[in-house]
Parts: sequence; structure tokens; C-alpha cells
Amino acid sequence: MTCADLGVAADQLELPVPLDRVAYRKAVSLLEQRGIIENGRLSRYGKAVEAMPVDRPWAELLVNADDELIPYLAVMSSIESLHRMTREDRDVTGVTVPGSDHLTSYNLYAEAFSHCGYIGEVYGLPRHLFDESIEKWAEQRGVLVKSIEDAALATASIYRSLGMELPTRMVNARDHIYRKFTELLAQYMPFDLVIDEQTADGTEARVSKTSVCGSWGAIAGDLRYFADRSGIPRAAIEGTQIPMALIRRYATRGKAELVYDPRRKHGPLMLKRKLEYFGFELESETETVEDFPPELAGEARHLLAEALARGEARHFAGKKNREVIEQIREAYKRSGGETTRLGLPELTSLYEEQLGGVNCMEDFKSARLVIDKDRFVPREIRERLERLPNQVTIRDRDVEIDYDVEERDGQRRGVARLRLPEKIARTLTEHEIPQLDRPIRFVVLRGQRGAVRSDTLDDLKDRLAQPWSPDEVGESADDRTMLSSAEREVKQIAGEFRRHRRGGRRDARRRRRGH
Repeated sequence: MTCADLGVAADQLELPVPLDRVAYRKAVSLLEQRGIIENGRLSRYGKAVEAMPVDRPWAELLVNADDELIPYLAVMSSIESLHRMTREDRDVTGVTVPGSDHLTSYNLYAEAFSHCGYIGEVYGLPRHLFDESIEKWAEQRGVLVKSIEDAALATASIYRSLGMELPTRMVNARDHIYRKFTELLAQYMPFDLVIDEQTADGTEARVSKTSVCGSWGAIAGDLRYFADRSGIPRAAIEGTQIPMALIRRYATRGKAELVYDPRRKHGPLMLKRKLEYFGFELESETETVEDFPPELAGEARHLLAEALARGEARHFAGKKNREVIEQIREAYKRSGGETTRLGLPELTSLYEEQLGGVNCMEDFKSARLVIDKDRFVPREIRERLERLPNQVTIRDRDVEIDYDVEERDGQRRGVARLRLPEKIARTLTEHEIPQLDRPIRFVVLRGQRGAVRSDTLDDLKDRLAQPWSPDEVGESADDRTMLSSAEREVKQIAGEFRRHRRGGRRDARRRRRGH
């Protein structure tokens, strides 16, 4: 916020201390969403928030609250947390506000001021001060005196910023204030939010043991991260519980979007509307689409074309064109990139072009979708490519050749990948490798252990010495469509096996924790 106030982008500066640019940009994005930053500068609302001598979430509440809530917000924003304010053997009888750690901490401060406090001056400035009896009161309640004194100092600073006089009487918070405070929180939600012990990204976050909130529902406050006895990272929250009715009142209904679900045999194209609240999807409504809405017709055709290209759409052309598509893709690899590529984007575009006049699912089912092989691979080129060998003989064994295209440093070139049995690959020598019209690469298919690829024989042997094949990182759906059928099958088997192993390990950990 300070950078925005100065009109400076910190991620573009050369700083003496390295800046976490990703975290900085995320923070800027959050402030832009909240209307605090506009066009790289603090907005009018942002300037009001920045002027408050408290953390940004509390500053937003102070700026938006009415006068009745100001005394409560001023004190609550001055207390770090109920957990840090009290000892383990605390006594909060009579001051607890069920469902709100924030208001409970305020009540402790209000009681301390009512029993032991008075208005005084420090360096000529008014402040809440406490007499010697505060020590005895704090001992009985299990409250840290320092937290009370720090809160008094911060509260005086907030009142000076607001241009208001310090209250001479502190009234305990009850149900009326709880309702007003939760409504203010639900409307602006500046804090971390947990619903049913989960954050918006699905991380587990339990309610703190020292909290007066219930275990379920929505809780707004501060997340604390710590490691348990086993060293596993955990998250806990302390804050204020907000009724779900208020959450729904201030939730926003997202823009309707089309989705394609291949698992639905009847009506796979659906219109989905979400009810969202600060990153949480509270509910979603789906409606089967038969006739395309005019404003979404282009998006619907693109979704259907993409589903066809992935082989997910139920259409007679999917099975009919499969063999032709494989032949075109094989020709591209055999030619070393000489012919036109037919990956997922190209096939989607081709289908979308032919779906131009389709405006309902009935038209889609009856649409004639054709893949012209001659358009991609002229006959004379096809005949030349068919003469390339499909296999070579190594140690009296027929070894399949998978042709492929490599793209490195902006250059494309054809390669021949020998599909070696693992036993031969471990002992193969350079002079046994056959000579072909292009560079040779190697692949070993290992069933449930996946596939091992390598450019050189020595590197292949090093990889085979590892117990497991390396996981494919950053592989796109388009990359998978261009693999040979044998490699796709092995990747599917290996993926299923890895998921099974991970599930088994999770179950074992749960059983150990249960004991």
C-alpha cells in the first residue's frame, strides 16, 4: 500500500534485498480486487484505509463501520489474539461471547478498564491507564497485563486518527453487537475465512483449541500455521463465527458458463451457475442445454469441437475418424514435421469450422464431420513415408520403431525412437545400433513402472538403474495425443498404479494416526 501511495511498482525496482515478486503481485491483485488500488495508485477508499494505524483488515472495518461499533473495533484491532492475550489456565467466565474470540478479547479489556482503569495523559495525550489492582485482576483472569497495556496504547492511537475522544466507559459486548459485527464482517470479509474447517483452496484448518468458536460453519479471523508432533504442517483459526444465512446474503452469483461432462450420456452439455463467496463455491446449479443460447453459441460449438478432438464426445464421427487421425499424426512424425501437424488445437479448430451452422444438440448429433487425409498428407508423400521401415532386428529380435518430431531451440527435426526390451537395453552396445536416415532415440516401456526415454544409450542405462521411471512433468494433453498407442497405454497403466500406491500410503498414515 505504501508503494501504491507513492505510485511505485516494487517488482520493477532493483532492491538491495531480494523481493518475493510472486507474493508482491498476489498482494497487489488482492488490493485491486478490494478496491484499495486503482491503476497502480491508492484509490480514495485506499487512502482512508492506509491512514488507519492498524493492519489492513481492521482498517477496512474501521472505515466502513458506524459509530456504535468503533469502540469495539478499536480495541479488537489492538489485541493480537485471544490466544496470545490469555494464559493456558485462563478464566473467561462471564465475558465470553460464544462464537467470537474477537469480542471475547474486547470484553476482557472492557472489564479490566471498568475495574482498574481511568483516563489519563501520557506526553500530553489522552490514554486509558490502569492502577496497581490490574495485576491482581489479571492473575485471577489468566490475562497478560502487557497485552492490556499494549491495547490501551494502540486504541488511543486509533481514536486520534479518527479524530474522536477516548470513551470514558466501556460496555461489554452482547448479542446485539455480535449481530452487527458479524454483518459487517460478512459484508466486507477482510480476514482469512474457513468454512467447515477448510480454506477456499481446500486446505484443512481446524478451530484453535483456545477458541470460543464452534467447529463447523464459517469462521473469519487469522490463520496460524504450526508443525504438529510429527513435523507435519497444520493450520488453525481463531476469529468470529458468521451465520451461513449472512454468508449467503452477501454471496454473489457467478456468470453462467457452459461445461461439457462426457460422463453424462444424455445431456452432456450443461449451463452451470455458481454461488460464490470470497473464493468459496457455496453451491452450483446445472441445467442441461439442448438449444444453444445465442450469446453462448460460439462457446458451445468450441466445447463440442474440443470434446470431439479429445475423443470424449458421443458422435459417430469420433469412431469413424479415429483411424484417419492416427494415420495423419503418424505421417507427421514419419516425415519429421514436413506434413501438417494435427494435434489437439488443430483438430479442435477443424471440427469447430465444420460445426459453424450447428445451434442445438440435435444438429450436432447429425452433423457430418469429415477428416480429409489428402488435405494433410498428399498421396505422393504418403507413399514415400510408407516405405520407411517399421522395425529393425537387434540380436535376432524385432524391435519396433516409433517415429517422432523433436522441437529444440526453435528447430524441428525427425527422430526414430527404438522401442527396446529392457533386457536388451541394459546390455546394448553402440556398434549394435542400426543406421537410419535420422537421429536415433530410445524408449523402454516398463508396464506399471512407466516409460523411460533417452537421447543416448549411456543415459538410458543410468535411468533404467533407477527403481522407478521419472514422472512426466509439464506434459500437456496435446503432447499425450501425439504419443504412440503403445506409450499411451503404458502411461495409463503407470498412472493408475501410482494413484493406487498413493492411496495405499494415505490409508496407512490414517491407520497409524488412529492408533
